[in-house]
Amino acid sequence: MMDRIGEDGLFRHRVPVPLALRIFLVAAGLFVIFVATWELYRGVWPFNFASPFFLFLILGAWSVGGPVAWAGLNGASGLWIVGPGRITIERKRPFLKIRQDVFGDDDGMRLEVVEMEAMEGDSTWSVVLIAADGRRFETRELRTRAAAERLRDRIEAAFTSKEPLKPTQD
Repeated sequence: MMDRIGEDGLFRHRVPVPLALRIFLVAAGLFVIFVATWELYRGVWPFNFASPFFLFLILGAWSVGGPVAWAGLNGASGLWIVGPGRITIERKRPFLKIRQDVFGDDDGMRLEVVEMEAMEGDSTWSVVLIAADGRRFETRELRTRAAAERLRDRIEAAFTSKEPLKPTQD
């Protein structure tokens, strides 16, 4: 179960980046870089009139493969921790420190249910915390608006409660 109330009475909602997705992105990015460089380097060296063209193609592959591999290495997993009067959002990146954003009653933030339109298939829904300064923090995507509204209601209930909630049993 990804949403639970722990022994401390805090509601936790995980927003994971699966290891398989990380591995796929790194492999795909490195594949693009490696194959393009390996296949096209002979057009660059020894230097000739076509070298700038082949170099442009290689740099294009690096400009696509590099960010894809970087996304696999550096994509942030999230954890929402909600308690009475406080929402803490932790973002963990594999090679960097944990980053935390904390929101209280008087921070001017709001929660909205937002539709994530899909190019193919059904759209998904997410709860978005919009900070007073405009930053946006999304929960994981859910299949229906009703599920997203239930999640928003659970977050709001934990946030507005006067005392910690009772732990959920797995």
